[in-house]
Amino acid sequence: MSKTWERNTAGLMAHARSRKEAKRKRVEEAITALLREHKAVNFNAVATAACVSKAYLYSQPHLRERIDALRQQELEQKVRERAAPSAGKTDASKDLVILAKDRCIKELEAANRELQRQLKVALGKAYDQL
Repeated sequence: MSKTWERNTAGLMAHARSRKEAKRKRVEEAITALLREHKAVNFNAVATAACVSKAYLYSQPHLRERIDALRQQELEQKVRERAAPSAGKTDASKDLVILAKDRCIKELEAANRELQRQLKVALGKAYDQL
């Protein structure tokens, strides 16, 4: 008559759960700290700050999505900063640029009229020679 012993794994399961939760909490704190310090949020930075592997970050869907979203936000912000018009131009400098362009347009229109006049003269001479 052999007795089957029930294994008491509740303690092991509880310890594994607590380690898992502690690791997730470290990652969340690392992301928050990186954001607070205005540092780049990417898998390398988060893994280093939280003392976890990059494989762990990639294997956790909610963490992976959050890091990817933060990376995308940073990229979009950098693009917006580069595309933003410089605030250094004043209204006076803009008016000066407009006046210079208007003067250039008038000069080009005058040159165009002169060329059209010359073309008419040349066509008239060519027609007379026929």
